[in-house]
Amino acid sequence: MRGRRFQFISCCISALALVAAVAAGAQTPGYSLIDWNDLMPEPWVKEMTKEMAAAGKLTNLQDNSEEANKAMAAMRKKFDEAPIVKSQLNKKVRLPGYVVPLDADRSEKREFLLVPYFGACIHTPPPPANQIVLIRPTAQSKIKKLPESMDIVWVEGEIKEGRVATSQGVSGYLLEAISVAPYEVKPAKR
Repeated sequence: MRGRRFQFISCCISALALVAAVAAGAQTPGYSLIDWNDLMPEPWVKEMTKEMAAAGKLTNLQDNSEEANKAMAAMRKKFDEAPIVKSQLNKKVRLPGYVVPLDADRSEKREFLLVPYFGACIHTPPPPANQIVLIRPTAQSKIKKLPESMDIVWVEGEIKEGRVATSQGVSGYLLEAISVAPYEVKPAKR
């Protein structure tokens, strides 16, 4: 019965240890490539790493016990309130990630979440809010292919603060997308 807590703890640790790969591809001039680590304040990462290590004791708790539910609720609250990096706000950025649709709308203007790893928000508990970006296409957005669930994409746009509670998780950032394109990596020259 420890599966749910173990999965939650494992995903949380994975989320804190992520490093996005830098890949070649077309980039709009004036947009800086950032990775997911750039969106987490260093002091918060250190604090949460210690808390996650201490949370290992949760694996000994019985699922749905009062103590387990209380511990899970406290951890979820910390993740939903995860601080953002204010110095990243209002910058033109390029960020890769996985698509998490918020509805069944097939429009090019539909909003979706961008997350750093496969299955986040769908098959696993949502990552911290500072690892979830709400993507909002603009009227001028160029979308090369309508993104599907768990597609890997590059998104370019201006990043803002955007703490929004959705059915799939709480975002810490909002990215007003000018471009959404499939993630492609050019093969290395030999």
